[in-house]
Amino acid sequence: MADFPEHIKQAKNNLDFLSQVNDSGKKFWDWQVTISFYVAVHLVNAHIASKANMHYRSHNDVKNALNPERQVSLSKVDEETYKAFIKLQQLARRARYLCHDKAANQDEIAFFTYDKHFAKAIKNLDKIMSFIHKEYSEEFEPIQIDCIELVNYSSQYFKTGKKKIA
Repeated sequence: MADFPEHIKQAKNNLDFLSQVNDSGKKFWDWQVTISFYVAVHLVNAHIASKANMHYRSHNDVKNALNPERQVSLSKVDEETYKAFIKLQQLARRARYLCHDKAANQDEIAFFTYDKHFAKAIKNLDKIMSFIHKEYSEEFEPIQIDCIELVNYSSQYFKTGKKKIA
């Protein structure tokens, strides 16, 4: 199973891919949300591998390992990081399956993913990256993200706003 450095390497590869998809000029908001989630998956799996030497195959097992309410977990995280991961997981589920966890009549409506959902994904990913940086001193190269919903958002890891044309 992958260890801490391997998960971090994959997370950084996924960040590079996110940057390329975002840079393509086409929005593909659903894919950008999904990629953001998989960056987070590798970051939290790196944390779990480092703290507990555990390697989970299901998203539910990862969520349980991170849960700050669980007394026996060696790899739990603070509540803000946990909630960011859960929200990002929900956003990615929406992007992949066109569903919404809180909608009563899901059979009748398709829930598409837009720039506002991508903005939420980036903000939650930013929290997870901050946790990993604080916990492990891991550095991440900032990437340029073009999303109107993030124009006034300040982040250490994401440069937002319109890309400058050379």
